[in-house]
Parts: sequence; structure tokens; C-alpha cells
Amino acid sequence: MKTIPHLVLANANRFGDEAAFVARIDGSWRTTTWNEYAAQVTRIAAAMIDAGIEPGDRVAIYSYNTPEWVIFDVAAMAVGAVPVGIYFSTPADGVADILERTRSRIVLAQTSSHAAKIDPSAHEHLDMIVCVEDAPDGVMSWNEFAARGEHVARDRIDERLAALQPGDPATIIFTAAGHGAAVGVVLTHDNLVFTSQSSVDLFEIEPSDSALSYLPLSHIAEQIFTILAPAQVGYRVAFAQSIGRIRVDLPEIQPSIFFGVPLVWNGFERALRKKLDALEGIDRRIADEAMETSRRDIAARNAGRRRSIYARAKMALARRLFTDRVKHAMGFANLKVAFSGAASADTAMLEYFSGIDLPIREVYGLSEATGPSAVTREGDTRFGTVGLPMPGVQIELADDGEILIGGRSVFSGYLDDPAATRMALREGWLHTGDLGTVGIDGFLTISGRKKDIVITTGGKNVCARAVEASLRAMPGITDAIVVGDGHDQLGVLVAVDDAAAAGNPADARAVAESAVKAVNGNYARSEQIRKIGLLPRPLSVEDDERSADGTVHRSVVLERYSELVEDLYR
Repeated sequence: MKTIPHLVLANANRFGDEAAFVARIDGSWRTTTWNEYAAQVTRIAAAMIDAGIEPGDRVAIYSYNTPEWVIFDVAAMAVGAVPVGIYFSTPADGVADILERTRSRIVLAQTSSHAAKIDPSAHEHLDMIVCVEDAPDGVMSWNEFAARGEHVARDRIDERLAALQPGDPATIIFTAAGHGAAVGVVLTHDNLVFTSQSSVDLFEIEPSDSALSYLPLSHIAEQIFTILAPAQVGYRVAFAQSIGRIRVDLPEIQPSIFFGVPLVWNGFERALRKKLDALEGIDRRIADEAMETSRRDIAARNAGRRRSIYARAKMALARRLFTDRVKHAMGFANLKVAFSGAASADTAMLEYFSGIDLPIREVYGLSEATGPSAVTREGDTRFGTVGLPMPGVQIELADDGEILIGGRSVFSGYLDDPAATRMALREGWLHTGDLGTVGIDGFLTISGRKKDIVITTGGKNVCARAVEASLRAMPGITDAIVVGDGHDQLGVLVAVDDAAAAGNPADARAVAESAVKAVNGNYARSEQIRKIGLLPRPLSVEDDERSADGTVHRSVVLERYSELVEDLYR
């Protein structure tokens, strides 16, 4: 049986003293070799056995991306436990909810401030908190925990590894599914191995490649590039200091693989435009000509068309004079493959980056399908679509246009939620809740969404129904609908009770702002509402804005109040 822990441990023999991780420690990059990575996985796995962790137990990780995050995750899988990632800015109530729902036995916290948000007495199943940095009193340090396994025989770990089965739970990813609170997506060992191997094969990823880890590892997309694909081929992963400092880290790392959500790519585009728009004279003419040459070249490559000797020579000159220098300054000099996913990318943005010889591959996927299910690729790209199915993945459309996914990447079910599982998994197909079309060329285009989820350009899936219910429960609020699809911040349209506002628009806004502020305290920063608009009245069944059971007809409301939504983001 081949699992991610098996692959990681085998890589010690394959790659030995070659770099597995690099992370900035005290101002300089420190390397962890594959030998050291495997040895630390073994030590932490032994410590978990000593701590009484049994197959099927859950352990949580509440941290920003670090080597310890990955080591703890792989060690947990090695002993048959199931790691649960918690988004690093989740507030205390959210952390408590996940720990309670997963009945986690151990939680790894990155800092003392993370540890301080966890109340051990509130969770009868929580045995200990382990802290990577500056463990406070009553919390075990990383080194103290690792030392617990020193007397545990290696054959006990080998026994756990040998007992792993393809269909066993390997990890739990919490995500919005559109019908209430976030749900735990249970992925199996086979899900992880199949999807990562498929990704490696399709894009010809090799040991000489490298990636920068910076998006939250609580999401499956980042796990693909930081944990799973490196286990398959042994490439090096660098850990960014923070999301906000990736533009500092990129030029030093120059990765060959880079995954970004549209919000990240939009930030790069704004910064690049500002610099290029300042060019004048001959520099301006060289930039314009090189970018136009690059756009034509990438358009031909995306369509699989042959390029003439003249066109290839002109592109070589554009690279030497302009695009190579731009990409080096950005940190993309070695870039082999760039991805955008988690939310739909703007076509104009993709076009703009093609002007600096940077083709971005758009990915469509869900946590429930272990991440990537469809992707554009060289020779098979059309901007505005998400390309063709991944190898081994089947995609079909239901009669109403809902996208259905089949294959080994489809999850086993939601944690302790059989009703939601039955809704998602029917007759062997994952019902995604997304709407799409498939052209005669087989390219998939996302056209809308059935489920009540809003996805920002930061790739955050937010269950609109849950936030709206919280707002409607607040004093003075009679209705609310969350907006923000395709934008970098969430917004809400709120109806305020006339009595609470006394007919005064300023008072109505004050009531709305107070309610939003109170509700925001229950959510991580990326899930908080930043834009507020006032509805003239509550949504009604008579105007086809709600069904008889109270369900919001989201498409009707968004079309009817489209100008109000647009005003929020001007």
C-alpha cells in the first residue's frame, strides 16, 4: 500500500541530504533535508503513539504554514490518525467548534497566542496542546513532545503504516458546503495519492522543481503543492514568512511552481501595471512590442498552433530584452507552471500576464474532489473556461446544468453528517452545486452556482446562509443577503426595521453596521463583511425573491439589486 507517509519516508533513501524544506529562521533561510524530514516524521509519529493516539483519532493543526505543520500532518497519517487543519486566523469560538466536532486528541499551535485561544477544559477529548514557538505554561513545546517518542520502537510505527488501507480517512478539510455551518470533508489515502500523482504526471513535475508555500495549509489546494506532490517526486518547498511578504520571498526563492488565488494574481497585476505604466520613450516602446509579441506567442501555444521560425525568433528577442527581466524581478524567472484557482479568474488578468510570457493555468476543483478536477494546459486553453478534466476524473452535467464529478478523487463523505453526504454523493457522482456548460471541444465553463456559497477572489468559500441567519437574528435587522462573488471582500445587503431606524437612513445604516460588527466577531478575517448596502424592504415570496420555505432565490435578488451591489464595490 502506497500512502503519503510511505512516500515521504521512502524519499529519505531517494534524496537523502537534498533539500526538502527551506524556511527563514532569524533572517536567513534554513534547510531541512529529506533525511531530516523523514527522521522528524518518525519522531513525531512515535510521540503520538506514546501519547496514546490510536488509528482513527483526530489531531488538529492551528498554525500558519511551517515545516512543523507538514511534519505533524504526515506523522499523524503514518500512525493512522486523521489531521485536521484549522485556518490560522480563526477566532477562538471557531477553533473550539472544530476541536469539539472532530473530538481532537492533540492540537498543534504555532504561537503562544494561538495556544491562548484554546481552553483545554472545554474539550473532554483534548489531551494536550503542543506549541511550536514559545510554549506558555501548561503547554508542551515541540521538542518536549518529540522527545516523548524516543523509547518507542520503530516497528510499532511500521505496524501502523502496514495497516493503512486505501479507503481509510487520511485528512479532514473544513469548508462551506452551502447548507449551514462549515462541514468536514473526509478525504482518504487513495484520494490524496491519486490526485497528487495525477497532477505530477500531467504537468511533468520533477525533483528539480520547487514551490513557495504561503496559502493556508488548512485548504486542500495548498496541501497539493506543499505536502502531496513533493511526496510523490521529492521537490523542494520554501515556506513564506507570511502571505503579506510573498513579494519579498519570491525573488529569493524563484520557484518553478506557483499557485495563487485571483486576489493574489490581481495584486501582482496592479503592482506590475504601476511600474510598467511609468516607462517612457524607448523603454516604453520595447515593453509594448515585447508584450504584444508575448501575447501572440502564448495564444498560439494555448491553442496548440505551430509557430513560424520568425515568430519564435521574435519571441526569443522579446524574452531577452524584456519579459525575462520582468519575471526575474517578480520572482518568476524559473517558473514552469503557474496556476489560479479557488475562484474564477478574470479573463483580462490572464491576458495581461500572457504579455510577460506568463501563462496562468486556471484550475477548477472542490475540497470534496481533493482539489483539481479540471484545468487548462498548454495546447488546450481558452480564456474564460477551466479547460478539460484532469486525467482519471470524469465530469458530466445534470439536466439542470449542475456539474457532476466522478472518479478516485471524490471524497468519502462529510464528517458526522450523513444527510449532507447523501445530498452530495448520489449514484457514484459528486453533485458540486456549481453550474456549467461543456463546449463541443470538451472545455468546461463555470456559469453559476446552485448552492448558497459566495466565493471571493481570495478563494474563501463562505456559507452565505449561515451568515445571513446570524444577521437576521440581530436586533433591528429584518433581512440580509451576502454578496461578494468575484470581489476581494464580502458585502451584504440589509433590510432594517422601520421602527429601529425611525425612518432615518443614517440611523438605518448605524443599525446595520452595529449588527455586522457583532456578527463579524464570530468569523475569521477572510469571512468578515466589509461592505454594507441597505435594501428598501425585506425579501418577499410575492416578488419571487424567496420560495415558500424561505429559501432565498439568490440569482433573482442579485439581478434585481445589481446596481446596489455594484455601488458597494466602486
